[in-house]
Amino acid sequence: MGFFTDSLGRQTIAQKPNAPILGWALLGAASFMALEEQNRERLRTASAVCLAVWAVLEVVSGQSGFRRSAGALTLSWLWRKP
Repeated sequence: MGFFTDSLGRQTIAQKPNAPILGWALLGAASFMALEEQNRERLRTASAVCLAVWAVLEVVSGQSGFRRSAGALTLSWLWRKP
């Protein structure tokens, strides 16, 4: 098994997006369009939660070393973010 392939030898860098990563993207885009600061902050928080869920899922069950590393790096970035 290589860094970019799963146990069956399939490439696992670019895959169909799952629900948490779609939620992160959609909520993040919506936060830019929100008119009130309170709504912007709520959308940003919800977006960050979706990204954290995605990262945990990748660390726990990512199909390749690359995906697990991407999840771990994302979690470390979210952890240090004020």
